[in-house]
Amino acid sequence: MAFWKKSRREGKTEYTAVDGEKAKIELEEKKKETKADTEDDNALPEREQWGNKLDFLLSCLGYSIGLGNVWRFPYLCYTNGGGAFLFVYLILLVLCMLPVMILEMLFGQFSNLGCISVWRISPLFKGIGYAMALVSAYFCLYYNIIIGYTVYYFVASFKSPLPWSTCDNDWNTEACFAYDTESGNDTDSLLTTAAPETNGTRQVWSSEEFWERRVLEKSEGLHDLGSIRWEILGCFWLVWLIVYLCIIKGVKTSGKVVYFTALFPFVVLFVLLIRGVTLPGAGAGIVYFIKPQFDKLLNAKVWTAAANQVFISFGAGWGGVLTLASYNNYRNNSIRDCCLLVLLGATASVAAGFVVFSVLGYMAEAVGAEVDDVVRAGPGLTFIAYPMALSRLPLPNLWSVVFFFMLFTLGLDSEFVTLETVITALVDEASTKYPWVLKKRFLIILGTCLIMAIIGTPLCTQGGIYLETLIDWYSAGFSPLLLALCEILVICHVYGWRRFRKDMENMLGFNPSMYWVISWLLMSPLLIVVVFIYTFIDYEAASLGDYTFTPAAQACGWTMTLTSVMCIVAYAVYNVTCLQTGTLMERLEAASKPMPEWGPSKNCHRIEAGFEPLPGHGSKDPDCGVVNPTV
Repeated sequence: MAFWKKSRREGKTEYTAVDGEKAKIELEEKKKETKADTEDDNALPEREQWGNKLDFLLSCLGYSIGLGNVWRFPYLCYTNGGGAFLFVYLILLVLCMLPVMILEMLFGQFSNLGCISVWRISPLFKGIGYAMALVSAYFCLYYNIIIGYTVYYFVASFKSPLPWSTCDNDWNTEACFAYDTESGNDTDSLLTTAAPETNGTRQVWSSEEFWERRVLEKSEGLHDLGSIRWEILGCFWLVWLIVYLCIIKGVKTSGKVVYFTALFPFVVLFVLLIRGVTLPGAGAGIVYFIKPQFDKLLNAKVWTAAANQVFISFGAGWGGVLTLASYNNYRNNSIRDCCLLVLLGATASVAAGFVVFSVLGYMAEAVGAEVDDVVRAGPGLTFIAYPMALSRLPLPNLWSVVFFFMLFTLGLDSEFVTLETVITALVDEASTKYPWVLKKRFLIILGTCLIMAIIGTPLCTQGGIYLETLIDWYSAGFSPLLLALCEILVICHVYGWRRFRKDMENMLGFNPSMYWVISWLLMSPLLIVVVFIYTFIDYEAASLGDYTFTPAAQACGWTMTLTSVMCIVAYAVYNVTCLQTGTLMERLEAASKPMPEWGPSKNCHRIEAGFEPLPGHGSKDPDCGVVNPTV
């Protein structure tokens, strides 16, 4: 095994290939010599790192594969041309999202900083980091209530018969209809989304009544939040407690929890896929899922839907990928890891589509309906169509328990990483002035979880579903695209792509391919701009079923979206006016330059990359002093 040793001669840095054993001996001597510096009372506490590489990979995988893979991807696929949508999805995945994700991952790994402090690269744009943390905080608020619903359904799955499979419950109305699992017939009528009418009255699925009248006790609209649903509030707070316990020690604990939460959904998806494709009528559902309608390739809505899905699914522009990579070993090959993760994430999305539509094909044949009559998007698909489908399978309680536990683990993975993005941003910023924060990190985690659990309480009211829909609609749809675009422009054009590529060569031991550079400079920004424009052209007001949000509610939603933009603008104005001196151009130029603290976190790596060492940044890292430890 070859090692590269760094040395200085006549003021020049040289690298010499040495025998592996000799390098290890010299490295041990170097560690003894630097022990006094690394254990200095003034030295900053060592930043956390992943226990091993698999912790990082599984955390990223769990972050990329969430609840949206189960309901959003399949629904978008069938409503936007089936195989044609898959084609567009894969194009945008390779040409747009993957380069952005690689850039963000390299950015975080090189600096070992969270999404706010990392903007030491160009302080003028530090507001991008605040915007990422804010968008992630919005996500944490409404995502935990969805996980809370899965907990509620998981507990209800132990009741026999399943409470949503019959029409003889207290919450049911005369319009309820259900499927008789013993006779194989509907108790009243067809199980379709376009429900039939009896004497002028629209009939309603039993699972829909359970969702709206038992789980939500749904009010008339956002203007009527109603009373707190105490059972839902209990599930919501339980989820926050579980999240807190799983991340209490940072990546050291969450990195181990994902061994189960990231892998278990794959096992369940595989089992459900085998079961699904063997059901009668499954073939019709699968054909409906993948049948291409290539005439829709020219429809801008297909491209915008695919772009939003890839960015929401893989988390580029949210700061989560950057945060996860910031705990990496400095020499980790993130480009290879990122390509692997995207491949697995895309595979999981497609596999989820096959699972969903095989079951929906079975439902359609069972009631004599078309596949498109038994599909609902979003929470409706997860908490109305799925439960009814599960009630029709053999051993319905078992399949329901397994399915909703899978949804619970899918949600936890994404929540871990998104909350870690917020926590890391807060800790990294606070530790620059108060180093003790690094040792009291659990207090920041506890305080953040408590505050978000309290703020999120209105989501547990009878009108909470409207509030959740509004937050999701406006916080997740536009901001990540804008933040990803800003991230690319600052790194490649303000800091400079040549300088960034040189930094990556020092970190990785090789230059990132020109394909990635061209993608950063041209393809990814262009595609994001085009998609962003068409997103506004095809804008639709937020809605939930037949309910359309009032102009006042939409104004609140747009205000939420603009908060991320205002973070960027407000901090830039603050930096230029309050932190800089000179003429306006001198202030802008000074604010755009990297701070002295910018660069790798450890002095050994800073010196190798050509940065000035910093006080208190000595390192006990055994890779220090060794370039490309394994070649």
